[in-house]
Amino acid sequence: MTELQRLLTQLGRELDYPPTPDLATAVSSRLRGVEPEPAKAMRPRLLPAVGLRRALVLALVALLLLAGTVFAAAPGVRDAVLDFFGLQGATVERVETLPTAPAEQRLDLGDRTTLGEARDRLAFEPLVPTELGDPDFVYVREPPSGGELSLAYRPRPGLPRARTTPYGVLVSEFRGDIHPDLVGKLAGPGTRIERLRIDGRPAIWIEGARHFFFYRDPDGNVVEGELRLAQNVLLLERGRLLVRFEGAFGRERAIAIARSLSGRP
Repeated sequence: MTELQRLLTQLGRELDYPPTPDLATAVSSRLRGVEPEPAKAMRPRLLPAVGLRRALVLALVALLLLAGTVFAAAPGVRDAVLDFFGLQGATVERVETLPTAPAEQRLDLGDRTTLGEARDRLAFEPLVPTELGDPDFVYVREPPSGGELSLAYRPRPGLPRARTTPYGVLVSEFRGDIHPDLVGKLAGPGTRIERLRIDGRPAIWIEGARHFFFYRDPDGNVVEGELRLAQNVLLLERGRLLVRFEGAFGRERAIAIARSLSGRP
């Protein structure tokens, strides 16, 4: 018996739960068009806090193992998504085959404005990377709820123009706590995807071969016309915000820019 089997067996002896309802009778009655007699409500006995935490942890382990088994056993699922990474506000999927790049690459950043005006429209305090100074262009788009801020910086020495935007650096910010998977990335097998911690905050670095960037609607569907190629990207959770950096920079420069994020008075 494995350690996991032993723990689950022990957990089964310790858990106290109400009797399992007679599902077979209920289903059979419904199939015959007869409403079954309602069962008496059972009040479950509560576990002590320590036992409950232990039960939840063990149940989660079992669920993850089951999910991993299903994933490994289903060739269609395994071939479609090779790796999956997530942050609050964004998902990154490594797939075996990338979609065909759209003929028109759309870059809709919203309305051009100023930092002062953006602050009045957004449901969060804008963050500006002091490493780059004041942005050359400021944009706000709505939706999403709470707004999305984009700070664009012209190319300059040390910040070459990205292949996928007219800028040297494009910084985007939105409320990841409101939109857990608003933006997505699709990357091929040759793209480098690395989980990071930047000053204790979770981040993902995406570099190398081409990958796609897209938005999702509230139902989780890819927004038509929003799929576009992206260059190197750093995704960072900053409190309730998801901050996205895109440019032709390397990993260390991207991290330095992210570390310099600061609110402006």
